[in-house]
Amino acid sequence: MTAFVFVCSAIFASAQAEQQVPTEPVVPSEPALQEEPAPKFTPTVDIQLRGRLSLASENSKFGVKCDFLRVTLKSQLTKDLSLLFRQRLNKAITNGDFMSATDYLYLAWIKNGWELSGGKHWIACGGFEYQATSYDIYIPPIFYDGLGGMYNYVVNAARYFGKDRLCLQVSNSLYSTTFSNLLGYSLLWSGRRGVWEYHWSVNFFERAKGDYNQYFCLGNRFHTGPVVWDLGLAHRMDLAQPTFFKDFSAVAKLKYTPFPWMAVFGKATWDYKECIADPMLPDDTNIWQAGGGFEFFPFKSYRLLRLHCVYFNRNGSTHFFLAGLSCQVDFHIGDKR
Repeated sequence: MTAFVFVCSAIFASAQAEQQVPTEPVVPSEPALQEEPAPKFTPTVDIQLRGRLSLASENSKFGVKCDFLRVTLKSQLTKDLSLLFRQRLNKAITNGDFMSATDYLYLAWIKNGWELSGGKHWIACGGFEYQATSYDIYIPPIFYDGLGGMYNYVVNAARYFGKDRLCLQVSNSLYSTTFSNLLGYSLLWSGRRGVWEYHWSVNFFERAKGDYNQYFCLGNRFHTGPVVWDLGLAHRMDLAQPTFFKDFSAVAKLKYTPFPWMAVFGKATWDYKECIADPMLPDDTNIWQAGGGFEFFPFKSYRLLRLHCVYFNRNGSTHFFLAGLSCQVDFHIGDKR
């Protein structure tokens, strides 16, 4: 009996010793990391309606007119592909061609510093005057006004270098209709370095097959605090009979914005032609314009409503006055990222 008790005691003591041996803590296994799916791209659409209404006078004649009315649609179709459409609502559709009142209708693909685009777009001429919307131009140069805007069917290939953009464009000629078999070739360099912003181009447009007019367009803008200066020159000549400073348009503009709700500006233009290089201007053109005005934004938080008052004269004999308002309404559809 004593031996049995002794054996049982030994077995119990051994079991107690095994229970006191520390064991490694059990660490729960971490769940496998799952990659979050990339956010799904949502196409966006921006719609913009812009208009400008003015009480206008020319010498003793005056009246109210709609200077400008247009609708713009911008859509980001994918991360790299976008669409732009802009239609003028105060411009007549001629010859049953809806596109005659269309400024823009083109697709643009931009990726890794490259851009390919095509459709109806502005001709790649340098100078801020030719790229600005008519909404912001009160004193247009005669050459620009005669063109009615530099829009045509184009194909662009562009490369971005930091803040610079170099664009090669093939288009219908400025002097052509859609199927006249006349082409234009343009090279545009644009960008900004410090206070200097630039749009420079060299352009070749066929007047007849194999007969080219050549443009140099130099647009310069200087940002100096609340003051912005524009200096531009568009020089035109016939490549077969090159002449210098016989056919050109020059623009100088100063805009001063002392307060967010007000801007004043002065502007001068000069259109000159004494040769037959460019048919867009009549022969023996020598027209200068000078004037200025102010813009007033009555609502500090809503700069899309603008009042304007502008005076300028042409060759010292014809006087123009504009006073009115401009308004812009924006709509957005899709996610804002």
